[in-house]
Amino acid sequence: MKFGTYQFNRREKILLVLLAVVVGIIFFNKVVLGQQLPAYLELRGRLKAGLERLAAARQAAASATELTQKADQARAAWEAARLHLGFTLRGTAPFLEAAQPRDRSLQVLAFRPLPVEKRDPFRVYPYEVTVSGPYPALQDYISQLESLPALTAIRNLKILARQGDAGTVEGSFVIDLYDLGEDNPVPGAIALFPTGRADGFTPPAGAVAAGDGVKGAGATSSQGQASSSSPPSPSTAVTPGSVPVKLSPAPPASPAPAVNPGTNPPPGPVFPSQAGAGQAPQYTFPRQVKGRLVAGSAFQEPPVGDGDVWLEELQVLRNVGPFYVLERPAALAGMNLGRSIGVILSKGQANAELKVDLRGRYTRLQGYAGIDDSFANSSGKVKVTIFADGRQLYQGEIRPGDYPQYLDLPLFLVQQLTFSLEWQAGGIGDYDQLLATLASLHFSRKD
Repeated sequence: MKFGTYQFNRREKILLVLLAVVVGIIFFNKVVLGQQLPAYLELRGRLKAGLERLAAARQAAASATELTQKADQARAAWEAARLHLGFTLRGTAPFLEAAQPRDRSLQVLAFRPLPVEKRDPFRVYPYEVTVSGPYPALQDYISQLESLPALTAIRNLKILARQGDAGTVEGSFVIDLYDLGEDNPVPGAIALFPTGRADGFTPPAGAVAAGDGVKGAGATSSQGQASSSSPPSPSTAVTPGSVPVKLSPAPPASPAPAVNPGTNPPPGPVFPSQAGAGQAPQYTFPRQVKGRLVAGSAFQEPPVGDGDVWLEELQVLRNVGPFYVLERPAALAGMNLGRSIGVILSKGQANAELKVDLRGRYTRLQGYAGIDDSFANSSGKVKVTIFADGRQLYQGEIRPGDYPQYLDLPLFLVQQLTFSLEWQAGGIGDYDQLLATLASLHFSRKD
């Protein structure tokens, strides 16, 4: 090997080769192993992670249709449960009013609100309650709270005997009041449980039609005697909980002889009056006149405005029974209630159905359901179910001699309301026939 004029010998050539090898090794160690290899390994790891994410995304995309169907089914099931159970609440004021002990021998020592809790999907309003009184009164109060028409739960119950008074106990507990929250699309209103709960409300004084002279369902016989006072005029002030005075006056309460199932057979079917030429039939309730049913008058639209409307003023879409307007006030557990619609039920005619047209105009229904006292010896009972556009809004059971059940139900945007009554065997009695009544039922246009 020759460099210019210099001739390398064999040893020098070997040394030059070794020097080149050493320089190559140093370059490979510094550049390739020190810089390029870590970058390559990092890039390879990222590529592997990306491939794993891509595989997971492909798997999720393959099951997306099934997951979407399951999500839709879950949302539909929750919506159906929410609408069926009516978990809505207008506020705590109605709850606090209903939570007052009905037994005055029980003293409320404390009713303190605790911090609001969020238990998805509910908002919970806890109250710490301390009461004192006889043990039976405390037991009745707990039963009253458990029967409230709202979603409640009682926890941390403690009952202690008070020192120095063997007949008095002191109870403390926490009652949770559940609410869906302000984002609930359904308008707020206290909702009745559809099944399994008794009506714990005692309606306030004056909560029946003007002129009915009743002090409210749940009162004793002496409290429910008819009053001789005249119906209030439109200028009369309305007490809280009473029926608005814009209702048209109730018909005269001229007493009629009690119906005797042995002598007065159930009314026969009554057909609506024929409509005029080119007009669709407009069906109203038939009326009882001297023990017989006659077709109701032609349907007229209720007056416009904010006043309440009676059940008998609504257009009837379906009337199986039939339901008819009584010619006398209904007698329910010793109380006279005017503006009453009734239907005869028996073992042979066990079902009746009434559907009225609301057209989304009303926000609340109030009134009573009961069995007329003229059939107090009946062996039957009545199961009452109310549907709002096919959704169950209320269900209850009525027996002869029971106090009438007070109905207070939300009707926001409801188009059609259906009353379904079913006769059931209730126990001992002289006959199976009975007269189920919807008394003083009216519809409000405003909350």
